[in-house]
Amino acid sequence: MSTAAPPPISPDALAYEFVGALRRLWWIPLILGIIWIAFALVVLRFDTRSVNAVGIVVGIVFLVAGIEELLTVGAVRGGWRWFHAVIGVILAGGGIVALLHPGNTFLALAEIVGWLLLAKGLFDIVIALANRYIELWWVRFAIGLIELGLAFILSDGLERKAIFLLIFVGATALLRGIALVLVAFQLRSIE
Repeated sequence: MSTAAPPPISPDALAYEFVGALRRLWWIPLILGIIWIAFALVVLRFDTRSVNAVGIVVGIVFLVAGIEELLTVGAVRGGWRWFHAVIGVILAGGGIVALLHPGNTFLALAEIVGWLLLAKGLFDIVIALANRYIELWWVRFAIGLIELGLAFILSDGLERKAIFLLIFVGATALLRGIALVLVAFQLRSIE
Protein backbone atom coordinates (compact mmCIF):
# COMPACT_ATOMS: atom_id res chain seq x y z
CA MET A 1 0.00 0.00 0.00
CA SER A 2 1.26 3.36 -0.99
CA THR A 3 0.48 6.48 1.02
CA ALA A 4 1.67 8.94 -1.57
CA ALA A 5 0.25 12.43 -1.29
CA PRO A 6 -2.20 13.50 -3.99
CA PRO A 7 -0.79 15.76 -6.67
CA PRO A 8 -1.02 19.46 -5.79
CA ILE A 9 -3.82 21.46 -7.39
CA SER A 10 -2.56 24.28 -9.54
CA PRO A 11 -3.70 27.86 -8.87
CA ASP A 12 -5.17 27.96 -12.38
CA ALA A 13 -7.35 24.93 -11.61
CA LEU A 14 -8.56 26.55 -8.38
CA ALA A 15 -9.34 29.79 -10.21
CA TYR A 16 -11.25 27.85 -12.89
CA GLU A 17 -13.31 26.05 -10.22
CA PHE A 18 -14.02 29.35 -8.44
CA VAL A 19 -15.14 31.06 -11.65
CA GLY A 20 -17.30 28.05 -12.50
CA ALA A 21 -18.97 28.19 -9.09
CA LEU A 22 -19.61 31.92 -9.50
CA ARG A 23 -21.09 31.37 -12.94
CA ARG A 24 -23.47 28.70 -11.63
CA LEU A 25 -24.67 31.02 -8.84
CA TRP A 26 -25.34 34.04 -11.08
CA TRP A 27 -29.02 33.99 -10.11
CA ILE A 28 -28.31 34.85 -6.44
CA PRO A 29 -27.20 38.46 -7.13
CA LEU A 30 -30.09 38.72 -9.62
CA ILE A 31 -32.65 37.83 -6.93
CA LEU A 32 -30.95 40.09 -4.37
CA GLY A 33 -30.95 42.92 -6.92
CA ILE A 34 -34.66 42.50 -7.59
CA ILE A 35 -35.36 42.52 -3.83
CA TRP A 36 -33.33 45.74 -3.40
CA ILE A 37 -35.21 47.38 -6.29
CA ALA A 38 -38.60 46.38 -4.81
CA PHE A 39 -37.48 47.68 -1.41
CA ALA A 40 -36.51 51.00 -3.02
CA LEU A 41 -39.98 51.35 -4.52
CA VAL A 42 -41.59 50.77 -1.12
CA VAL A 43 -39.31 53.27 0.65
CA LEU A 44 -39.92 55.98 -1.91
CA ARG A 45 -43.65 55.83 -1.07
CA PHE A 46 -43.15 56.90 2.60
CA ASP A 47 -43.96 60.46 3.63
CA THR A 48 -41.92 62.77 5.85
CA ARG A 49 -44.26 62.53 8.88
CA SER A 50 -43.09 59.01 9.74
CA VAL A 51 -39.76 59.79 11.40
CA ASN A 52 -39.65 56.44 13.23
CA ALA A 53 -40.31 54.58 9.99
CA VAL A 54 -37.49 56.51 8.33
CA GLY A 55 -35.14 55.60 11.18
CA ILE A 56 -36.10 51.93 11.02
CA VAL A 57 -35.78 51.78 7.24
CA VAL A 58 -32.39 53.48 7.33
CA GLY A 59 -31.30 51.05 10.05
CA ILE A 60 -32.32 48.05 7.96
CA VAL A 61 -30.55 49.37 4.87
CA PHE A 62 -27.36 50.16 6.80
CA LEU A 63 -27.37 46.80 8.55
CA VAL A 64 -27.86 44.82 5.33
CA ALA A 65 -25.30 46.93 3.45
CA GLY A 66 -22.83 46.47 6.31
CA ILE A 67 -23.32 42.71 6.29
CA GLU A 68 -22.80 42.66 2.51
CA GLU A 69 -19.56 44.63 2.90
CA LEU A 70 -18.36 42.28 5.65
CA LEU A 71 -19.14 39.26 3.47
CA THR A 72 -17.16 40.92 0.68
CA VAL A 73 -14.07 40.87 2.93
CA GLY A 74 -13.85 37.10 2.47
CA ALA A 75 -13.93 37.40 -1.31
CA VAL A 76 -11.48 40.29 -1.72
CA ARG A 77 -7.74 39.74 -1.83
CA GLY A 78 -5.00 42.25 -1.25
CA GLY A 79 -4.96 45.57 0.54
CA TRP A 80 -8.62 46.44 -0.07
CA ARG A 81 -9.90 43.90 2.46
CA TRP A 82 -9.57 46.27 5.41
CA PHE A 83 -11.46 49.03 3.54
CA HIS A 84 -14.43 46.68 3.09
CA ALA A 85 -14.16 45.62 6.74
CA VAL A 86 -14.13 49.22 8.02
CA ILE A 87 -17.05 50.30 5.81
CA GLY A 88 -18.96 47.16 6.80
CA VAL A 89 -18.46 47.76 10.52
CA ILE A 90 -19.45 51.43 10.21
CA LEU A 91 -22.59 50.62 8.21
CA ALA A 92 -23.62 47.75 10.49
CA GLY A 93 -22.99 49.84 13.62
CA GLY A 94 -25.03 52.72 12.21
CA GLY A 95 -27.83 50.31 11.35
CA ILE A 96 -27.94 48.86 14.87
CA VAL A 97 -28.04 52.32 16.47
CA ALA A 98 -30.82 53.41 14.09
CA LEU A 99 -32.89 50.33 14.91
CA LEU A 100 -32.48 50.78 18.66
CA HIS A 101 -33.48 54.47 18.74
CA PRO A 102 -35.15 55.44 15.45
CA GLY A 103 -37.03 58.48 16.74
CA ASN A 104 -34.44 59.85 19.17
CA THR A 105 -31.55 59.58 16.77
CA PHE A 106 -33.26 60.87 13.63
CA LEU A 107 -31.36 64.18 13.53
CA ALA A 108 -28.08 62.56 14.54
CA LEU A 109 -28.70 59.88 11.96
CA ALA A 110 -29.10 62.52 9.27
CA GLU A 111 -25.69 63.92 10.22
CA ILE A 112 -24.15 60.46 10.30
CA VAL A 113 -25.66 59.70 6.91
CA GLY A 114 -23.93 62.77 5.52
CA TRP A 115 -20.55 61.64 6.82
CA LEU A 116 -21.13 58.04 5.74
CA LEU A 117 -22.08 59.21 2.27
CA LEU A 118 -18.89 61.22 2.08
CA ALA A 119 -16.76 58.25 3.17
CA LYS A 120 -18.62 55.70 1.02
CA GLY A 121 -18.57 57.98 -2.02
CA LEU A 122 -14.81 58.48 -1.74
CA PHE A 123 -14.33 54.75 -1.18
CA ASP A 124 -16.38 53.81 -4.25
CA ILE A 125 -14.50 56.31 -6.43
CA VAL A 126 -11.11 55.03 -5.28
CA ILE A 127 -12.13 51.37 -5.77
CA ALA A 128 -13.57 52.11 -9.22
CA LEU A 129 -10.45 53.93 -10.36
CA ALA A 130 -8.21 51.19 -8.97
CA ASN A 131 -10.22 48.57 -10.89
CA ARG A 132 -10.56 50.22 -14.28
CA TYR A 133 -9.74 46.91 -15.95
CA ILE A 134 -13.19 45.62 -14.89
CA GLU A 135 -15.71 46.08 -17.69
CA LEU A 136 -18.28 48.15 -15.77
CA TRP A 137 -15.93 50.01 -13.40
CA TRP A 138 -17.59 53.29 -14.32
CA VAL A 139 -20.88 52.19 -12.67
CA ARG A 140 -19.21 52.15 -9.24
CA PHE A 141 -17.48 55.43 -10.10
CA ALA A 142 -20.83 57.05 -10.95
CA ILE A 143 -22.39 55.70 -7.75
CA GLY A 144 -19.51 57.23 -5.78
CA LEU A 145 -20.05 60.61 -7.42
CA ILE A 146 -23.77 60.45 -6.63
CA GLU A 147 -23.00 59.57 -3.01
CA LEU A 148 -20.62 62.54 -2.74
CA GLY A 149 -23.24 64.88 -4.20
CA LEU A 150 -25.86 63.65 -1.74
CA ALA A 151 -23.46 64.12 1.17
CA PHE A 152 -23.12 67.81 0.33
CA ILE A 153 -26.85 68.36 -0.21
CA LEU A 154 -27.70 67.29 3.35
CA SER A 155 -27.39 70.46 5.41
CA ASP A 156 -30.30 71.70 7.59
CA GLY A 157 -34.00 71.58 8.37
CA LEU A 158 -35.95 68.60 9.74
CA GLU A 159 -38.29 68.42 6.74
CA ARG A 160 -35.35 68.58 4.36
CA LYS A 161 -33.45 65.90 6.28
CA ALA A 162 -36.48 63.60 6.32
CA ILE A 163 -36.97 64.01 2.58
CA PHE A 164 -33.26 63.50 2.03
CA LEU A 165 -33.15 60.33 4.14
CA LEU A 166 -36.11 58.86 2.29
CA ILE A 167 -34.57 59.67 -1.06
CA PHE A 168 -31.16 58.47 0.13
CA VAL A 169 -32.46 55.12 1.36
CA GLY A 170 -34.58 54.64 -1.76
CA ALA A 171 -31.79 55.68 -4.13
CA THR A 172 -29.19 53.57 -2.31
CA ALA A 173 -31.42 50.51 -2.45
CA LEU A 174 -32.20 51.17 -6.12
CA LEU A 175 -28.53 51.63 -7.08
CA ARG A 176 -27.47 48.55 -5.11
CA GLY A 177 -30.23 46.56 -6.84
CA ILE A 178 -29.14 47.74 -10.29
CA ALA A 179 -25.50 46.96 -9.48
CA LEU A 180 -26.39 43.44 -8.32
CA VAL A 181 -28.45 42.79 -11.46
CA LEU A 182 -25.47 43.92 -13.57
CA VAL A 183 -23.14 41.66 -11.57
CA ALA A 184 -25.52 38.73 -12.09
CA PHE A 185 -25.46 39.12 -15.85
CA GLN A 186 -21.68 39.61 -15.84
CA LEU A 187 -21.29 36.36 -13.90
CA ARG A 188 -23.67 34.59 -16.28
CA SER A 189 -21.59 35.67 -19.27
CA ILE A 190 -18.27 34.38 -17.86
CA GLU A 191 -16.85 31.66 -20.06
